[in-house]
Amino acid sequence: MEMKGLTKAVTIIAKILEVTSWVGSALVTASLIAIAVGHNEFLKFFSSVQSETELSIGGFSIDMNSVDPTQVGRAYVAFFVMALITCLLMATVFRYMYLIFKTAQGKTKFSKGSTPFQPEIVRMIRRIGILTLSVPVLQLIMSIIARLILTGQESEIAVSLDLYSVFFGLVVLCLSQFFAYGAELQEDADGLL
Repeated sequence: MEMKGLTKAVTIIAKILEVTSWVGSALVTASLIAIAVGHNEFLKFFSSVQSETELSIGGFSIDMNSVDPTQVGRAYVAFFVMALITCLLMATVFRYMYLIFKTAQGKTKFSKGSTPFQPEIVRMIRRIGILTLSVPVLQLIMSIIARLILTGQESEIAVSLDLYSVFFGLVVLCLSQFFAYGAELQEDADGLL
């Protein structure tokens, strides 16, 4: 009985985090649109806020103290693009987590019974691993792009390789292999019956 409660709690939390990530994606998109539409007003507003700000998401950060005042808009665009990519990836990860629990309970249209050992679950677990590994890689790529578009030599763009997400992604990919083996055994067992 405890496992059912835990599964239900994790399913609810995954859905809440998914929705929160989609909302974050929408807000970041709105910010990018606001920058595109009202570039001059945006620069006036953020030039006053800029003085002691560090923009950071995950391992990607831009120290706004070191950004040339003429490139504030570019710095915010680079940050918001990375924030959008991160929010979209995390929304997808949480969506897969939610679907894994629902599929294992037999409550999705592609479920094959109430078992965690299904090909669709294996596919979703692999995708979670790949998406988790892609976040630090994309942060590294975005830091290189940000350094190229922020031409001032003194601009500080930092990327720290998040070893936890790399380790988590690798563990999830390994777990997908165990689930793939379990799915094969489940198909064999179902074939014998």
